[in-house]
Amino acid sequence: MKTWLLILLCALAPMAQAATDTVAWSDLESRYRDVLGHTYRAGGQNPGGFDCSGLQKHLFRSFGYTMPASSSSYANWGQSISRDSIRVGDFLLFAGRGAGSIGHVGLCVGVEDGKILMLHSATHSGVLIENWVGQPYYERRYVGARRKIQFSF
Repeated sequence: MKTWLLILLCALAPMAQAATDTVAWSDLESRYRDVLGHTYRAGGQNPGGFDCSGLQKHLFRSFGYTMPASSSSYANWGQSISRDSIRVGDFLLFAGRGAGSIGHVGLCVGVEDGKILMLHSATHSGVLIENWVGQPYYERRYVGARRKIQFSF
């Protein structure tokens, strides 16, 4: 009886998907285009509403990644990248309104002509892509960039 119960429990337990070594950018792009325009919701991690870190969790979950729980958790996640080395797929970190802590994370989805395009969920407009370079709000809050996930293009 115990053996059957153990077999049944193992069969019913959800299998954890291992993170893929390399994520196809086209697959991620398709996934994020589906959520553009969705609303912002504090603590949100699904299409009903996203906050900035919840958006990242949603995007990368299907590739087997367990993303940091909050934007501040990205501070030591992956490799630190200098601003002039930012490329598509890097995570962009910004200070929050509180002193000294990271309060916002976005994903670089384009670098062109001095622009750095960021996919993120913002309180003012939900999920969007925008160039943050030259915007005083983001410029004064920029903390750094991190690289963790490998992409194929």
